[in-house]
Amino acid sequence: MSLTGQIIFMPWVTLPHAVTISGIRFSPIDLKDPISVIGPEMAPTVAMALRPYVDRRGHQIESCTILLRPRHQQSWNMPDRMWGAARRAAEILALSCLAEQRFMEGHLSPHLNATMFQIIGQRITAGSDQIGLFYPRRGGGLRVGGVRFKDVVFQRPSQVEGTRCEAVNVRLARALAKASRSKSPIWDPIASSLEFFLLGNAEVPELDWESCIMLSAMAFERLLEPAQANAQGVAEALANLWAPYASRTLAQAKRVKPDNKPDFAKVQQEWPLHRKWMKELYEARSSRAHRGPRSVFSQNWRNLQHMVIAAFVYPLAIKLKLANADLYQLSAREKGACEALDRLLDSHWGKGWEKDPEWSKILSMAEAEHEWLRIIEEAYDETTRKGELGS
Repeated sequence: MSLTGQIIFMPWVTLPHAVTISGIRFSPIDLKDPISVIGPEMAPTVAMALRPYVDRRGHQIESCTILLRPRHQQSWNMPDRMWGAARRAAEILALSCLAEQRFMEGHLSPHLNATMFQIIGQRITAGSDQIGLFYPRRGGGLRVGGVRFKDVVFQRPSQVEGTRCEAVNVRLARALAKASRSKSPIWDPIASSLEFFLLGNAEVPELDWESCIMLSAMAFERLLEPAQANAQGVAEALANLWAPYASRTLAQAKRVKPDNKPDFAKVQQEWPLHRKWMKELYEARSSRAHRGPRSVFSQNWRNLQHMVIAAFVYPLAIKLKLANADLYQLSAREKGACEALDRLLDSHWGKGWEKDPEWSKILSMAEAEHEWLRIIEEAYDETTRKGELGS
């Protein structure tokens, strides 16, 4: 009896190590040695099924990530009923990787986007040189069978060029999976916002910056659950979440200006800068969705800057919500990143080759400061403990 089933994999990313999320194992697989991951029975067929995936030069990919069911006899087989679970786990994985991305560090830091973590499903049969393909369509989908591996080519999307994943925040992945499994009240806003965030950070050529900003603002609106669904409401919700880490107000800012209308400007002087940024992000969203920009509102950040800031803030906002629900503990570096936000928003973004952005230096110093504080506190606690034992 021949083995037939469906494999689900991520052809455009190779994880640094295997990660298990909600019972699904994301395992890096080398096409030269697939047996060590999926066993001898299906290894040749799986390797054959992955060969049509090529880079921009037409060369076959050397490795990728495959989804497995660790406790199942046929761990490689992911039936249709598992698709929803696989997709949700893949979204958690994507966020857990994007959350560790560094910005404004030149070419020293790897670039990531959500497209890297796209999952693909293919039906295969052991020993067969044919695959079954499924194309999602409105109102259903199209399944095509009888296609030979050697007759199809799937080229790596242009937006995935020059990307790689070097770090996965496993603690974050576990916390998100636990929030989902326990039906925590914070899970629904996270789940409903995550799709918008990932789409806005997929860097697909079909979406311009204005559309990506709109999607990012929508993600924050879903995540923060503001009392009022407008710029003021979302900005206030972010300020409430970030309150322990506020570090600079508009009155103290060097570069960030309040709105042009005097009444608005007076009120905003005492705002933390992250509240002002969120208000402008949401106004950019409204400008795209409903109307053009309004002259009474300031525009302190350009579209490109909004996208970088949103990609930095959104994962931290999720970590803060998880921490408030006792599902996650922020590390010293993460606390430093939260505290650095207002200074980052007020920083100089560089001037080409003439001047580097201040972002990396500000963030690194804030992270290092909190790391030193952690080390000092741990040393003090250890000294106190030894003193109590000796008394």
